[in-house]
Amino acid sequence: MGDVRLRGKSLPPEHDLSRSLCRPNPTLASILECHGFGCTWTSRAALNRDAWRRIAAVFAPRAKDAQTERRQIAHGVALIQLLVGQQTGTAAHQWSHRDKDILPNFEGDPTQLDCIDEAVNTWTYLTLMERDGLLHFHRVAKLSHAFDLNGPRNTAVLQEIGGQYFAIDPSLVDVGVPPPIIPLESWLTHWPPDLPPSEAPVRLSMDVPK
Repeated sequence: MGDVRLRGKSLPPEHDLSRSLCRPNPTLASILECHGFGCTWTSRAALNRDAWRRIAAVFAPRAKDAQTERRQIAHGVALIQLLVGQQTGTAAHQWSHRDKDILPNFEGDPTQLDCIDEAVNTWTYLTLMERDGLLHFHRVAKLSHAFDLNGPRNTAVLQEIGGQYFAIDPSLVDVGVPPPIIPLESWLTHWPPDLPPSEAPVRLSMDVPK
């Protein structure tokens, strides 16, 4: 995807976090996670075969349509957040995520994630899913950026193959809650977005919802 341009909003090169922060070749043995706001801290994590099998199980049975696959993707992202966060310290309540806004992290709490951290990390998780062949109706696109009276915001992006783009934005929910996936045009132009009720958080001690 080139620069995103929808109703006059664009993602110029100087704001392309895909280039500056996203590591192009993440692997299960070396996952670099941003945290602490603005990718102030980075920590490495790894997912073993058993952990990845659990993530792959979220995509079984294989989705028959793109909408179902987006729900699977959201649950997969939430599960990876928890598995990685156990190793990096970010599987913690995101007190900074409140009412579709992100509160300042004046104390420099490294467990907290702003929209930059969330966008970069989600891109990494989605890329791992895509490269393992778990996505059949979507591809991973570049991050997107918007700035308006509400301030700047960033998000990971999926493109339905042959179709529209979708924002997947965990900064709108707490850690471990399947993040909302909404049309990118709505994410860019209507803020705060109207969201359906959040799904129940993923629990590591329970079966993963499908």
